[in-house]
Amino acid sequence: MFLNNYWYCAALPHEVGTKPLRRVICNEPVVLYRDIQGNPVALEDRCSHRQAPLSTGDVRGNNIQCVYHGFVFDDAGKCVHIPHQGNIPSRAHIRAYPAEEKWGFVWIWRGDAKKADASKISHLPWTTDAKRSPVYVYFHVKANHQLVADNLLDISHADYLHSNTLGSKSGIMGGPQPDKVEFRTWQEKDEIHSFRKLTNVEVASFPKKWGNFTCNVDRTNIQMWEAPNTVHVHLEFENHENKILINHDHIMTPETETTSHYFMDFTRNFGIDGDQYPTDEDIYHEQHSVISGDDLPMVEAQQENINLCKGVVDVPVKADKLISAVHRHLADMYLAQDIIVPTYVLVRR
Repeated sequence: MFLNNYWYCAALPHEVGTKPLRRVICNEPVVLYRDIQGNPVALEDRCSHRQAPLSTGDVRGNNIQCVYHGFVFDDAGKCVHIPHQGNIPSRAHIRAYPAEEKWGFVWIWRGDAKKADASKISHLPWTTDAKRSPVYVYFHVKANHQLVADNLLDISHADYLHSNTLGSKSGIMGGPQPDKVEFRTWQEKDEIHSFRKLTNVEVASFPKKWGNFTCNVDRTNIQMWEAPNTVHVHLEFENHENKILINHDHIMTPETETTSHYFMDFTRNFGIDGDQYPTDEDIYHEQHSVISGDDLPMVEAQQENINLCKGVVDVPVKADKLISAVHRHLADMYLAQDIIVPTYVLVRR
Protein backbone atom coordinates (compact mmCIF):
# COMPACT_ATOMS: atom_id res chain seq x y z
CA MET A 1 0.00 0.00 0.00
CA PHE A 2 2.97 2.35 0.42
CA LEU A 3 5.94 3.33 -1.75
CA ASN A 4 9.28 1.69 -1.01
CA ASN A 5 12.83 3.05 -1.12
CA TYR A 6 12.06 6.52 0.18
CA TRP A 7 12.91 8.51 3.29
CA TYR A 8 9.87 8.92 5.52
CA CYS A 9 9.78 11.60 8.20
CA ALA A 10 9.45 9.84 11.55
CA ALA A 11 9.81 12.44 14.31
CA LEU A 12 10.98 15.85 15.42
CA PRO A 13 14.45 15.72 17.04
CA HIS A 14 13.24 16.64 20.52
CA GLU A 15 10.90 13.63 20.46
CA VAL A 16 13.81 11.18 20.15
CA GLY A 17 15.99 10.66 23.20
CA THR A 18 17.07 7.99 25.65
CA LYS A 19 13.43 7.18 26.35
CA PRO A 20 12.08 4.98 23.52
CA LEU A 21 9.49 6.53 21.20
CA ARG A 22 6.91 4.33 19.45
CA ARG A 23 5.64 5.44 16.05
CA VAL A 24 3.66 3.40 13.53
CA ILE A 25 4.84 4.18 9.99
CA CYS A 26 3.28 2.63 6.90
CA ASN A 27 1.50 0.04 9.06
CA GLU A 28 4.83 -0.96 10.65
CA PRO A 29 5.60 -0.39 14.36
CA VAL A 30 8.90 1.46 14.81
CA VAL A 31 10.83 2.32 17.99
CA LEU A 32 13.15 5.34 17.94
CA TYR A 33 15.87 6.29 20.41
CA ARG A 34 19.37 7.80 20.48
CA ASP A 35 22.65 5.92 20.88
CA ILE A 36 25.45 7.07 23.15
CA GLN A 37 26.75 9.38 20.37
CA GLY A 38 23.34 11.01 20.10
CA ASN A 39 22.52 9.51 16.71
CA PRO A 40 18.95 8.35 16.05
CA VAL A 41 18.27 4.61 15.98
CA ALA A 42 15.17 3.05 14.42
CA LEU A 43 14.14 -0.59 14.90
CA GLU A 44 11.04 -2.68 14.58
CA ASP A 45 9.04 -2.01 17.70
CA ARG A 46 8.70 -5.63 18.69
CA CYS A 47 10.64 -8.18 20.65
CA SER A 48 11.03 -11.34 18.60
CA HIS A 49 10.27 -13.49 21.66
CA ARG A 50 6.60 -12.62 22.34
CA GLN A 51 6.09 -9.53 20.13
CA ALA A 52 6.07 -7.13 23.08
CA PRO A 53 6.73 -3.49 22.05
CA LEU A 54 10.37 -2.59 22.68
CA SER A 55 9.21 1.00 23.20
CA THR A 56 7.99 -0.08 26.63
CA GLY A 57 11.53 -1.17 27.49
CA ASP A 58 14.77 0.62 28.36
CA VAL A 59 17.67 2.03 26.35
CA ARG A 60 20.99 0.65 27.60
CA GLY A 61 23.86 2.38 25.84
CA ASN A 62 23.44 1.66 22.13
CA ASN A 63 21.05 -1.20 22.86
CA ILE A 64 17.45 -1.55 23.92
CA GLN A 65 16.10 -4.14 26.35
CA CYS A 66 12.62 -5.59 26.30
CA VAL A 67 10.86 -5.02 29.61
CA TYR A 68 8.84 -8.25 29.26
CA HIS A 69 11.51 -10.99 29.32
CA GLY A 70 14.82 -9.12 29.11
CA PHE A 71 15.88 -9.73 25.49
CA VAL A 72 18.43 -7.15 24.34
CA PHE A 73 18.83 -5.82 20.78
CA ASP A 74 21.62 -3.66 19.40
CA ASP A 75 21.23 -0.66 17.11
CA ALA A 76 21.41 -2.92 14.04
CA GLY A 77 18.47 -5.01 15.23
CA LYS A 78 20.62 -7.97 16.24
CA CYS A 79 19.54 -9.83 19.36
CA VAL A 80 22.65 -9.80 21.56
CA HIS A 81 21.30 -11.24 24.81
CA ILE A 82 18.72 -13.80 25.86
CA PRO A 83 18.57 -14.31 29.63
CA HIS A 84 19.78 -17.73 30.83
CA GLN A 85 20.66 -18.82 27.28
CA GLY A 86 23.96 -18.68 25.44
CA ASN A 87 22.69 -19.62 22.00
CA ILE A 88 20.89 -16.87 20.06
CA PRO A 89 19.02 -18.05 16.94
CA SER A 90 19.27 -15.82 13.86
CA ARG A 91 15.51 -15.51 13.68
CA ALA A 92 15.62 -13.65 16.98
CA HIS A 93 17.02 -10.61 15.14
CA ILE A 94 14.68 -7.80 14.11
CA ARG A 95 14.65 -5.20 11.37
CA ALA A 96 16.66 -2.00 11.64
CA TYR A 97 15.84 1.07 9.56
CA PRO A 98 18.52 3.48 8.34
CA ALA A 99 17.90 6.72 10.24
CA GLU A 100 19.12 10.27 9.66
CA GLU A 101 18.59 13.61 11.37
CA LYS A 102 18.48 16.45 8.85
CA TRP A 103 16.77 19.83 8.36
CA GLY A 104 15.17 19.65 11.81
CA PHE A 105 13.51 16.26 11.30
CA VAL A 106 14.35 12.59 11.94
CA TRP A 107 13.94 10.40 8.85
CA ILE A 108 13.89 6.64 8.34
CA TRP A 109 14.44 4.72 5.13
CA ARG A 110 11.70 2.31 4.16
CA GLY A 111 12.92 -0.23 1.62
CA ASP A 112 16.23 -1.81 0.67
CA ALA A 113 18.73 -0.57 3.27
CA LYS A 114 21.55 -0.82 0.72
CA LYS A 115 19.87 1.91 -1.31
CA ALA A 116 19.58 4.37 1.59
CA ASP A 117 21.28 7.62 0.60
CA ALA A 118 20.98 10.66 2.87
CA SER A 119 21.34 12.98 -0.13
CA LYS A 120 17.89 11.81 -1.25
CA ILE A 121 16.22 13.35 1.79
CA SER A 122 14.01 16.30 0.82
CA HIS A 123 16.12 19.44 0.32
CA LEU A 124 15.10 22.12 2.86
CA PRO A 125 18.00 24.62 2.98
CA TRP A 126 15.82 27.50 4.22
CA THR A 127 15.54 25.72 7.58
CA THR A 128 19.25 26.37 8.19
CA ASP A 129 19.45 29.82 6.56
CA ALA A 130 20.81 32.36 9.06
CA LYS A 131 18.47 34.97 7.56
CA ARG A 132 15.40 32.86 8.31
CA SER A 133 13.74 31.65 11.51
CA PRO A 134 12.28 28.12 11.40
CA VAL A 135 9.33 26.88 13.45
CA TYR A 136 8.37 23.18 13.60
CA VAL A 137 4.95 21.64 14.19
CA TYR A 138 3.63 18.06 14.42
CA PHE A 139 0.08 16.72 14.19
CA HIS A 140 -1.46 13.28 14.36
CA VAL A 141 -4.30 13.16 11.84
CA LYS A 142 -7.24 10.75 11.65
CA ALA A 143 -7.20 10.79 7.86
CA ASN A 144 -5.29 9.23 4.99
CA HIS A 145 -1.92 10.86 4.29
CA GLN A 146 -2.83 11.68 0.69
CA LEU A 147 -6.06 13.35 1.79
CA VAL A 148 -3.95 15.61 4.03
CA ALA A 149 -1.64 16.38 1.10
CA ASP A 150 -4.58 17.07 -1.23
CA ASN A 151 -5.72 19.78 1.17
CA LEU A 152 -2.41 21.56 0.50
CA LEU A 153 -2.40 20.83 -3.22
CA ASP A 154 -5.86 22.39 -3.49
CA ILE A 155 -4.41 25.88 -3.33
CA SER A 156 -7.72 27.71 -3.71
CA HIS A 157 -9.05 26.39 -0.38
CA ALA A 158 -7.05 29.08 1.47
CA ASP A 159 -9.40 31.76 0.09
CA TYR A 160 -12.36 29.99 1.69
CA LEU A 161 -11.30 27.89 4.68
CA HIS A 162 -8.68 30.46 5.75
CA SER A 163 -10.27 33.66 4.46
CA ASN A 164 -9.93 35.34 7.87
CA THR A 165 -6.44 34.09 8.73
CA LEU A 166 -3.99 33.01 6.00
CA GLY A 167 -5.73 33.35 2.64
CA SER A 168 -7.20 36.22 0.68
CA LYS A 169 -10.65 37.75 0.69
CA SER A 170 -11.28 36.74 -2.94
CA GLY A 171 -13.23 33.64 -1.88
CA ILE A 172 -15.97 35.61 -0.19
CA MET A 173 -19.19 35.60 -2.21
CA GLY A 174 -19.46 39.08 -3.69
CA GLY A 175 -16.17 40.04 -2.07
CA PRO A 176 -13.24 41.94 -3.56
CA GLN A 177 -11.61 40.15 -6.47
CA PRO A 178 -7.98 40.33 -7.63
CA ASP A 179 -7.15 42.19 -10.81
CA LYS A 180 -5.62 39.03 -12.25
CA VAL A 181 -5.35 35.32 -11.41
CA GLU A 182 -2.49 33.24 -12.85
CA PHE A 183 -2.34 29.48 -12.31
CA ARG A 184 -0.24 26.86 -14.05
CA THR A 185 1.23 23.44 -13.29
CA TRP A 186 4.09 21.44 -14.78
CA GLN A 187 6.23 18.36 -14.15
CA GLU A 188 10.01 18.10 -13.84
CA LYS A 189 11.08 14.46 -13.59
CA ASP A 190 9.35 13.16 -10.42
CA GLU A 191 8.41 16.62 -9.14
CA ILE A 192 5.04 18.28 -9.75
CA HIS A 193 5.15 22.09 -9.68
CA SER A 194 2.58 24.87 -9.61
CA PHE A 195 2.48 28.66 -9.74
CA ARG A 196 -0.48 30.77 -8.59
CA LYS A 197 -0.49 34.54 -8.37
CA LEU A 198 -3.28 36.87 -7.29
CA THR A 199 -2.59 40.45 -8.33
CA ASN A 200 -3.85 43.34 -6.20
CA VAL A 201 -5.83 41.26 -3.71
CA GLU A 202 -6.92 41.89 -0.13
CA VAL A 203 -5.24 39.34 2.13
CA ALA A 204 -6.39 38.01 5.49
CA SER A 205 -5.33 39.09 8.97
CA PHE A 206 -2.08 37.16 9.44
CA PRO A 207 -0.29 38.34 6.26
CA LYS A 208 -1.49 41.89 6.94
CA LYS A 209 0.10 41.81 10.40
CA TRP A 210 3.26 40.03 9.25
CA GLY A 211 4.04 42.64 6.59
CA ASN A 212 2.32 45.66 8.18
CA PHE A 213 0.29 45.93 4.99
CA THR A 214 -2.46 48.56 4.83
CA CYS A 215 -3.16 48.15 1.10
CA ASN A 216 -3.82 45.29 -1.26
CA VAL A 217 -0.88 43.07 -2.22
CA ASP A 218 0.27 40.67 -4.90
CA ARG A 219 0.10 37.15 -3.42
CA THR A 220 2.34 34.55 -5.10
CA ASN A 221 2.18 30.86 -4.19
CA ILE A 222 4.79 28.53 -5.70
CA GLN A 223 4.51 24.84 -4.79
CA MET A 224 6.33 21.59 -5.48
CA TRP A 225 5.23 18.06 -4.60
CA GLU A 226 7.67 15.18 -4.36
CA ALA A 227 7.44 11.54 -3.29
CA PRO A 228 6.70 9.93 -1.02
CA ASN A 229 4.43 12.80 0.04
CA THR A 230 5.95 16.23 0.69
CA VAL A 231 4.52 19.59 -0.36
CA HIS A 232 6.93 22.53 -0.48
CA VAL A 233 5.37 26.01 -0.45
CA HIS A 234 7.05 29.33 -1.26
CA LEU A 235 4.92 32.40 -0.50
CA GLU A 236 5.47 36.05 -1.41
CA PHE A 237 3.35 38.99 -0.29
CA GLU A 238 4.34 42.27 -1.93
CA ASN A 239 3.19 45.84 -2.55
CA HIS A 240 4.80 49.29 -2.43
CA GLU A 241 4.89 49.09 1.40
CA ASN A 242 6.80 45.85 1.92
CA LYS A 243 7.71 42.39 0.64
CA ILE A 244 7.82 39.31 2.86
CA LEU A 245 8.95 35.78 2.00
CA ILE A 246 7.86 32.48 3.56
CA ASN A 247 8.85 28.89 2.95
CA HIS A 248 6.87 26.16 4.63
CA ASP A 249 7.11 22.44 4.03
CA HIS A 250 4.43 19.86 4.77
CA ILE A 251 5.53 16.25 5.17
CA MET A 252 2.79 13.62 5.35
CA THR A 253 3.90 10.22 6.63
CA PRO A 254 1.37 7.36 6.54
CA GLU A 255 0.61 5.72 9.87
CA THR A 256 -2.13 3.44 8.53
CA GLU A 257 -4.45 3.71 5.53
CA THR A 258 -6.70 6.09 7.48
CA THR A 259 -4.31 7.87 9.87
CA SER A 260 -1.14 9.87 9.33
CA HIS A 261 1.70 11.85 10.84
CA TYR A 262 1.85 15.45 9.65
CA PHE A 263 5.13 17.35 10.05
CA MET A 264 5.62 20.98 9.13
CA ASP A 265 8.33 23.61 9.12
CA PHE A 266 7.59 27.31 8.66
CA THR A 267 10.45 29.70 7.88
CA ARG A 268 10.25 33.44 7.30
CA ASN A 269 12.49 36.43 6.58
CA PHE A 270 10.63 38.83 8.94
CA GLY A 271 10.26 39.08 12.70
CA ILE A 272 13.58 37.35 13.34
CA ASP A 273 15.33 40.10 15.31
CA GLY A 274 14.47 40.73 18.96
CA ASP A 275 11.21 39.87 20.66
CA GLN A 276 8.78 41.95 18.59
CA TYR A 277 5.84 40.39 16.74
CA PRO A 278 5.88 37.92 15.16
CA THR A 279 8.14 35.82 17.37
CA ASP A 280 8.68 32.09 16.82
CA GLU A 281 6.10 31.49 19.54
CA ASP A 282 3.60 33.72 17.73
CA ILE A 283 4.13 31.86 14.47
CA TYR A 284 3.84 28.47 16.19
CA HIS A 285 0.53 29.33 17.83
CA GLU A 286 -0.87 30.88 14.64
CA GLN A 287 0.04 27.90 12.47
CA HIS A 288 -1.06 25.38 15.07
CA SER A 289 -4.41 27.12 15.56
CA VAL A 290 -5.17 27.38 11.84
CA ILE A 291 -4.21 23.81 10.98
CA SER A 292 -5.80 22.22 14.05
CA GLY A 293 -8.85 24.48 13.88
CA ASP A 294 -9.52 24.56 10.11
CA ASP A 295 -7.58 21.98 8.07
CA LEU A 296 -7.59 18.90 10.28
CA PRO A 297 -11.29 18.97 11.19
CA MET A 298 -12.06 19.25 7.47
CA VAL A 299 -9.84 16.39 6.25
CA GLU A 300 -10.94 14.17 9.15
CA ALA A 301 -14.58 14.89 8.27
CA GLN A 302 -13.78 14.05 4.63
CA GLN A 303 -12.23 10.76 5.76
CA GLU A 304 -15.40 9.89 7.68
CA ASN A 305 -17.53 10.52 4.59
CA ILE A 306 -15.16 8.53 2.36
CA ASN A 307 -15.39 5.61 4.78
CA LEU A 308 -19.20 5.75 4.62
CA CYS A 309 -19.79 6.66 0.97
CA LYS A 310 -18.10 3.75 -0.78
CA GLY A 311 -17.58 4.03 -4.51
CA VAL A 312 -18.27 7.75 -4.89
CA VAL A 313 -16.13 9.69 -7.35
CA ASP A 314 -14.96 13.29 -6.98
CA VAL A 315 -16.03 15.92 -9.52
CA PRO A 316 -12.80 17.62 -10.72
CA VAL A 317 -12.69 21.32 -11.61
CA LYS A 318 -10.10 23.68 -13.09
CA ALA A 319 -8.61 24.44 -9.65
CA ASP A 320 -7.75 20.73 -9.25
CA LYS A 321 -5.00 20.73 -11.89
CA LEU A 322 -2.26 20.27 -9.33
CA ILE A 323 -4.04 17.48 -7.42
CA SER A 324 -4.84 15.67 -10.66
CA ALA A 325 -1.24 15.89 -11.87
CA VAL A 326 0.08 14.51 -8.56
CA HIS A 327 -2.42 11.65 -8.51
CA ARG A 328 -1.67 10.64 -12.10
CA HIS A 329 2.03 10.55 -11.31
CA LEU A 330 1.45 8.67 -8.04
CA ALA A 331 -0.56 6.02 -9.87
CA ASP A 332 2.35 5.52 -12.28
CA MET A 333 4.79 5.26 -9.35
CA TYR A 334 2.71 2.61 -7.59
CA LEU A 335 2.40 0.56 -10.78
CA ALA A 336 6.16 0.85 -11.37
CA GLN A 337 6.72 -0.80 -7.97
CA ASP A 338 4.10 -3.50 -8.70
CA ILE A 339 1.83 -2.08 -6.00
CA ILE A 340 -1.91 -1.98 -6.55
CA VAL A 341 -2.89 1.66 -6.93
CA PRO A 342 -4.68 2.65 -3.68
CA THR A 343 -8.30 3.74 -3.85
CA TYR A 344 -7.44 7.18 -2.49
CA VAL A 345 -5.37 7.77 -5.63
CA LEU A 346 -7.76 6.16 -8.11
CA VAL A 347 -10.83 7.99 -6.81
CA ARG A 348 -9.15 11.38 -6.96
CA ARG A 349 -7.22 11.18 -10.22
